[in-house]
Amino acid sequence: MESIYKHRQYLESYHIRPSVQRLAVIDYLWKNNTHPTVEQIYEALIDTIPTLSKTTVYNILNLFVEVGLVQELTIDE
Repeated sequence: MESIYKHRQYLESYHIRPSVQRLAVIDYLWKNNTHPTVEQIYEALIDTIPTLSKTTVYNILNLFVEVGLVQELTIDE
């Protein structure tokens, strides 16, 4: 529960409203030291948030990139 409180404060410091979905995504990112795809995040969270969609995960990540909370990696072929 303490981590959710920290995540809430962290999102609020970026002026992001801490919804359940946003808190779950930031929690996933903090707990997984990888560069996950939308698909990987979605698959990891769908069991705990059945109403989650890939579009929602995509939009959350775009918001996080837009405010500088996370950095997008693009891999060229």
